[in-house]
Amino acid sequence: MTDNCPNCPQQQVNPVAEDIRGTQVSHLYRCAGCGHIWSTNRDADAYGQEAA
Repeated sequence: MTDNCPNCPQQQVNPVAEDIRGTQVSHLYRCAGCGHIWSTNRDADAYGQEAA
């Protein structure tokens, strides 16, 4: 799952790391445009996806 950088206009940033615990999916991102690092936590069920 890609995300948009919250610090600059860069879109569709791919995660550099992923952690799956049950239906919770955490991604770590690093923007190639500005170098900003952030993470997200999502419930795979809310996105209609299955956690691997």
